Amino acid sequence: MSPCSPRSNWRRLVVIAAAGALLAGCVYKVNIYQGWITDPGDIDKVEMGMTREQVAYLLGTPTVRDPFHADRWDYVFTPGTLEGERRIVRIEFSDEGVSSIEITPVPAG
Repeated sequence: MSPCSPRSNWRRLVVIAAAGALLAGCVYKVNIYQGWITDPGDIDKVEMGMTREQVAYLLGTPTVRDPFHADRWDYVFTPGTLEGERRIVRIEFSDEGVSSIEITPVPAG
């Protein structure tokens, strides 16, 4: 049988297709982070009495600004691959600046 016969081409095609099918099953799952992403140490830098501008400089723009609670900023963080890892950082302001900081883990589901 010659190396370029239709039969050897057919075998080569079958081997390539089988290798492709096997490799397609080797999927790498990428961690997809959603929401607010920051260094966890930055939260510890927020102090009572800081202004909104100072907090925005440290943590960035809040994920949620509720128009009915203008004095509350919520930062939501959800790692894409870890179920139950969602967290909400809630910062409330008064006339004197930051009045409370609350970090809440949110159960999945």
